[in-house]
Amino acid sequence: MKKSKKNFLGQIFIFGFEGKSLSSDFKKFFEKNKIVGVILFSRNIESSAQIKDLCSELKSLSDIPPFIMIDQEGGERNRITKDFPIFPSNLYFGEKEDREGLYFAYKKTARNLKKLGINVNLAPVVDVLTNPKNEVIGERSFGSDSYKVASFSKIAIDATHSEKVLACAKHFPGIGDIEADPHKELPTNDNSKKRFEEIDFLPFKEAIKSGVRLIMTSHVFCPNLDSKDFSTFSQKICSDILKGKLEFDGLVLTDDMGMGAIKKSSELNFGFYKAFLAGHDLILLCEEFEKQNSLLEYFKKLLIDEKIDKTSFSKRVEKIILEKKKRLAFCGSIKRFG
Repeated sequence: MKKSKKNFLGQIFIFGFEGKSLSSDFKKFFEKNKIVGVILFSRNIESSAQIKDLCSELKSLSDIPPFIMIDQEGGERNRITKDFPIFPSNLYFGEKEDREGLYFAYKKTARNLKKLGINVNLAPVVDVLTNPKNEVIGERSFGSDSYKVASFSKIAIDATHSEKVLACAKHFPGIGDIEADPHKELPTNDNSKKRFEEIDFLPFKEAIKSGVRLIMTSHVFCPNLDSKDFSTFSQKICSDILKGKLEFDGLVLTDDMGMGAIKKSSELNFGFYKAFLAGHDLILLCEEFEKQNSLLEYFKKLLIDEKIDKTSFSKRVEKIILEKKKRLAFCGSIKRFG
């Protein structure tokens, strides 16, 4: 196996880290393995100046600036809460039918994220809230009407992109009708394929039409979409439906692989392998540096042992690099690319 392929292995991983500055170990790990991006949490945030310095340092470690992601959804889901505009939840705007207010909220949020050096907001949530007992989504959704959710999702995406920050629609194939929390256990959604197509997929279709380039999946078992594998491990859901039937040609991102739904279902490294085979372009692990390091070594061995087809892997990496160059040029993070 050529060294260059090993060196670009990190282009499929988004990692979180501890602390408000980069440890020397994480910095070396990030730079050596060409990690494609990071996700920021409240634990990484102290002040505007500190975030700017952190983002600048991360960008200095890569030839192509990394994706720097955050969940800044509004309502109760905000990682930055100090010296930053905080807006009501998606459900508030949906219930008030306040399209202008929604556009202003997402636009101003994106503008302020960009000032800090953050180039991806992992929002909007486009799940249709059809189960009132669903506390996982709750106010994060625009409501229970799929057409309204689709319409408001488009507004949120357009507003985010207007400030040259990338939006991310989540959580495919839709978790608005679950009760169990994927952070703790694997939920099941027994709805029919037809119902998914008529309700849950509608906002994702609108998001794709609106030019969204990132879609996050969720950990949920949908037996009428795939009777064998849950969504994170499902080629039928990730590749055949999302990339095939819905014609999404952007980047598909897993939800955090450290959640209870994964821990209770699969050994971690093997779970990442299955998520990759399902068709995910980017794989997310939000914490635990030792596990991140172990994961990189595990994937290197998979390539060496030819458990992952090298040609297929190279094409996946080339797609990610090209997409990142295009989108970060759009964001103004890089001025030109070849």
